Amino acid sequence: MTLDEAIKYVEEAAIKYVEEAAIEEERLCKRYDAASGYLRSHNESIRTSDAKKHERHAEELRQFAEWFKGLKQLKEQTTWIPCSERLPEESGFYLVSTTDCITIMEFIGEWISQNLGSCNWYVKAWKPLPNPYKAESEDKE
Repeated sequence: MTLDEAIKYVEEAAIKYVEEAAIEEERLCKRYDAASGYLRSHNESIRTSDAKKHERHAEELRQFAEWFKGLKQLKEQTTWIPCSERLPEESGFYLVSTTDCITIMEFIGEWISQNLGSCNWYVKAWKPLPNPYKAESEDKE
């Protein structure tokens, strides 16, 4: 299973679980109503506790999806992407592997470089540049 498939699976499972939980909750409440003879309002605590369990489980599934998305982003930032597979979707600067060196080049529909020196400019693979370093103390300011 790929990360994209895992993300889709977990997101769909969260939606499906909430839908199925609502149906099951409704069925349980009707059963309790029939067994006890109480009106539905008397069973509000049953519905509420079940609903909270289902909501927590669905939220856990959504959290898994977010973690998988983070893993996918990290993988994309650290893995070379062959130009034969795809080119960047956005213009900007990228780390590139050419025929005989690694350098930073600009992509604007094609690869642009001001100074490669003795480096052959034929780009074989690329990956996004990492975000600049930011100390944790800078995040709080």
